[in-house]
Amino acid sequence: MNIKLHTPKSLKNGSGMASLKQFLLSLFATTVSIALTFGTAAVIDYNKKQKEKREIVMMVMYDMYNSLENLILS
Repeated sequence: MNIKLHTPKSLKNGSGMASLKQFLLSLFATTVSIALTFGTAAVIDYNKKQKEKREIVMMVMYDMYNSLENLILS
């Protein structure tokens, strides 16, 4: 069984520009992929920290309110 694979002319041996073009495209794709991955992780972490800060403030306010209420009712 003979399987013939089609190779575009731009990728055949002897075409130095094609390999440079492929290298630059893969480098660009890798760079974009890394930027998206770490950028998304940074945004998610930032939002999580902001949410935790708000939650801590709410817990402190609730605790202060209960302490004052206990002082007034005592």
